[in-house]
Amino acid sequence: MLKLNKILVPTDFSEGSKEAYTYARALAEKFGGTVDFIHVIPMLKYLNESIKKIGVPLDMDKDIYPQILKNSRTKVTSELETAIPEKIRGKGIVKIDRKAHTQIVELAEQDGYDMIVIGSQGSHKNSLLKGSTAEKVIRHSKVPVLTVNGNLKPQGVNRVLIPTDFSSLSISALAYAASMASSFGTSITMLHVMELYGSPLENLPKGEGEPGRGDSENMSTVMIKKIQKYLEENMLGDEKWRLHEDEGNYYLRPEGDESRQITFDVVILRGISAHYEITDFANTESDIVVMATHGRSGLSHLFLGSTTEKVMLSSEIPVLTIRPNK
Repeated sequence: MLKLNKILVPTDFSEGSKEAYTYARALAEKFGGTVDFIHVIPMLKYLNESIKKIGVPLDMDKDIYPQILKNSRTKVTSELETAIPEKIRGKGIVKIDRKAHTQIVELAEQDGYDMIVIGSQGSHKNSLLKGSTAEKVIRHSKVPVLTVNGNLKPQGVNRVLIPTDFSSLSISALAYAASMASSFGTSITMLHVMELYGSPLENLPKGEGEPGRGDSENMSTVMIKKIQKYLEENMLGDEKWRLHEDEGNYYLRPEGDESRQITFDVVILRGISAHYEITDFANTESDIVVMATHGRSGLSHLFLGSTTEKVMLSSEIPVLTIRPNK
């Protein structure tokens, strides 16, 4: 299903960025890919101007950058050899740019990477990288991005969470979630939040819902139907999957292969804000969030600004963001 032939890991050599190493290694070992590291040297325009003002006979392009490049390449190679086993080890890459996220996003797309794995905290060991580089990589990347905060837990990944706003675009994250759940032997929970200040049944199609049943129960039933319809119309990766019910429990199974199944659950919550409820549930009940960058509007920046971006910024567990095909 999921193919991860090439994984790109941005690093600034800080402890925060190093947290991505173990996740990248685990993914590459599980899915058979290789891991490359990239370090982006900030363009030192301000330093160049300062040197000119004080009259120091140094040239940035001839004297400063070559030495920085040499040192950075040595360090990237050392980090890569220390963190990644030779069997799955790729190459170390060093670039110079004013904006780190620009080089990361462009390289990932142009060189055919399957995933970017990035630490949510950088050299400042606070939310600075999380609020700038990682956030901008998610906002602009067409390649799936896994942001991590902390090292991989000893028990690995046991519970995968997919937040949804009932749209097919948000449900499309199921393809990656199913691949990860199948490979790691985990369960999947699909979560929808009914915001208190909205109509609890506003997402239900006309004629759906049964009188006498609670809002959550009605929405759970409709969600199951939407997922079943989505699976009828779409492949998950290169396989066709179905959602089966067995004594009140649901399981995802690939067609023609009864030996594989994923425990599947739908949770409906009510809360003041979607991103708060998603984050709280994720931090206590899940090991990874798999989330589409597009929502009901179909516009990535709207869903990012309202939900996905906020979940990434406040989540204590890894968040894998997917930009779905239109």
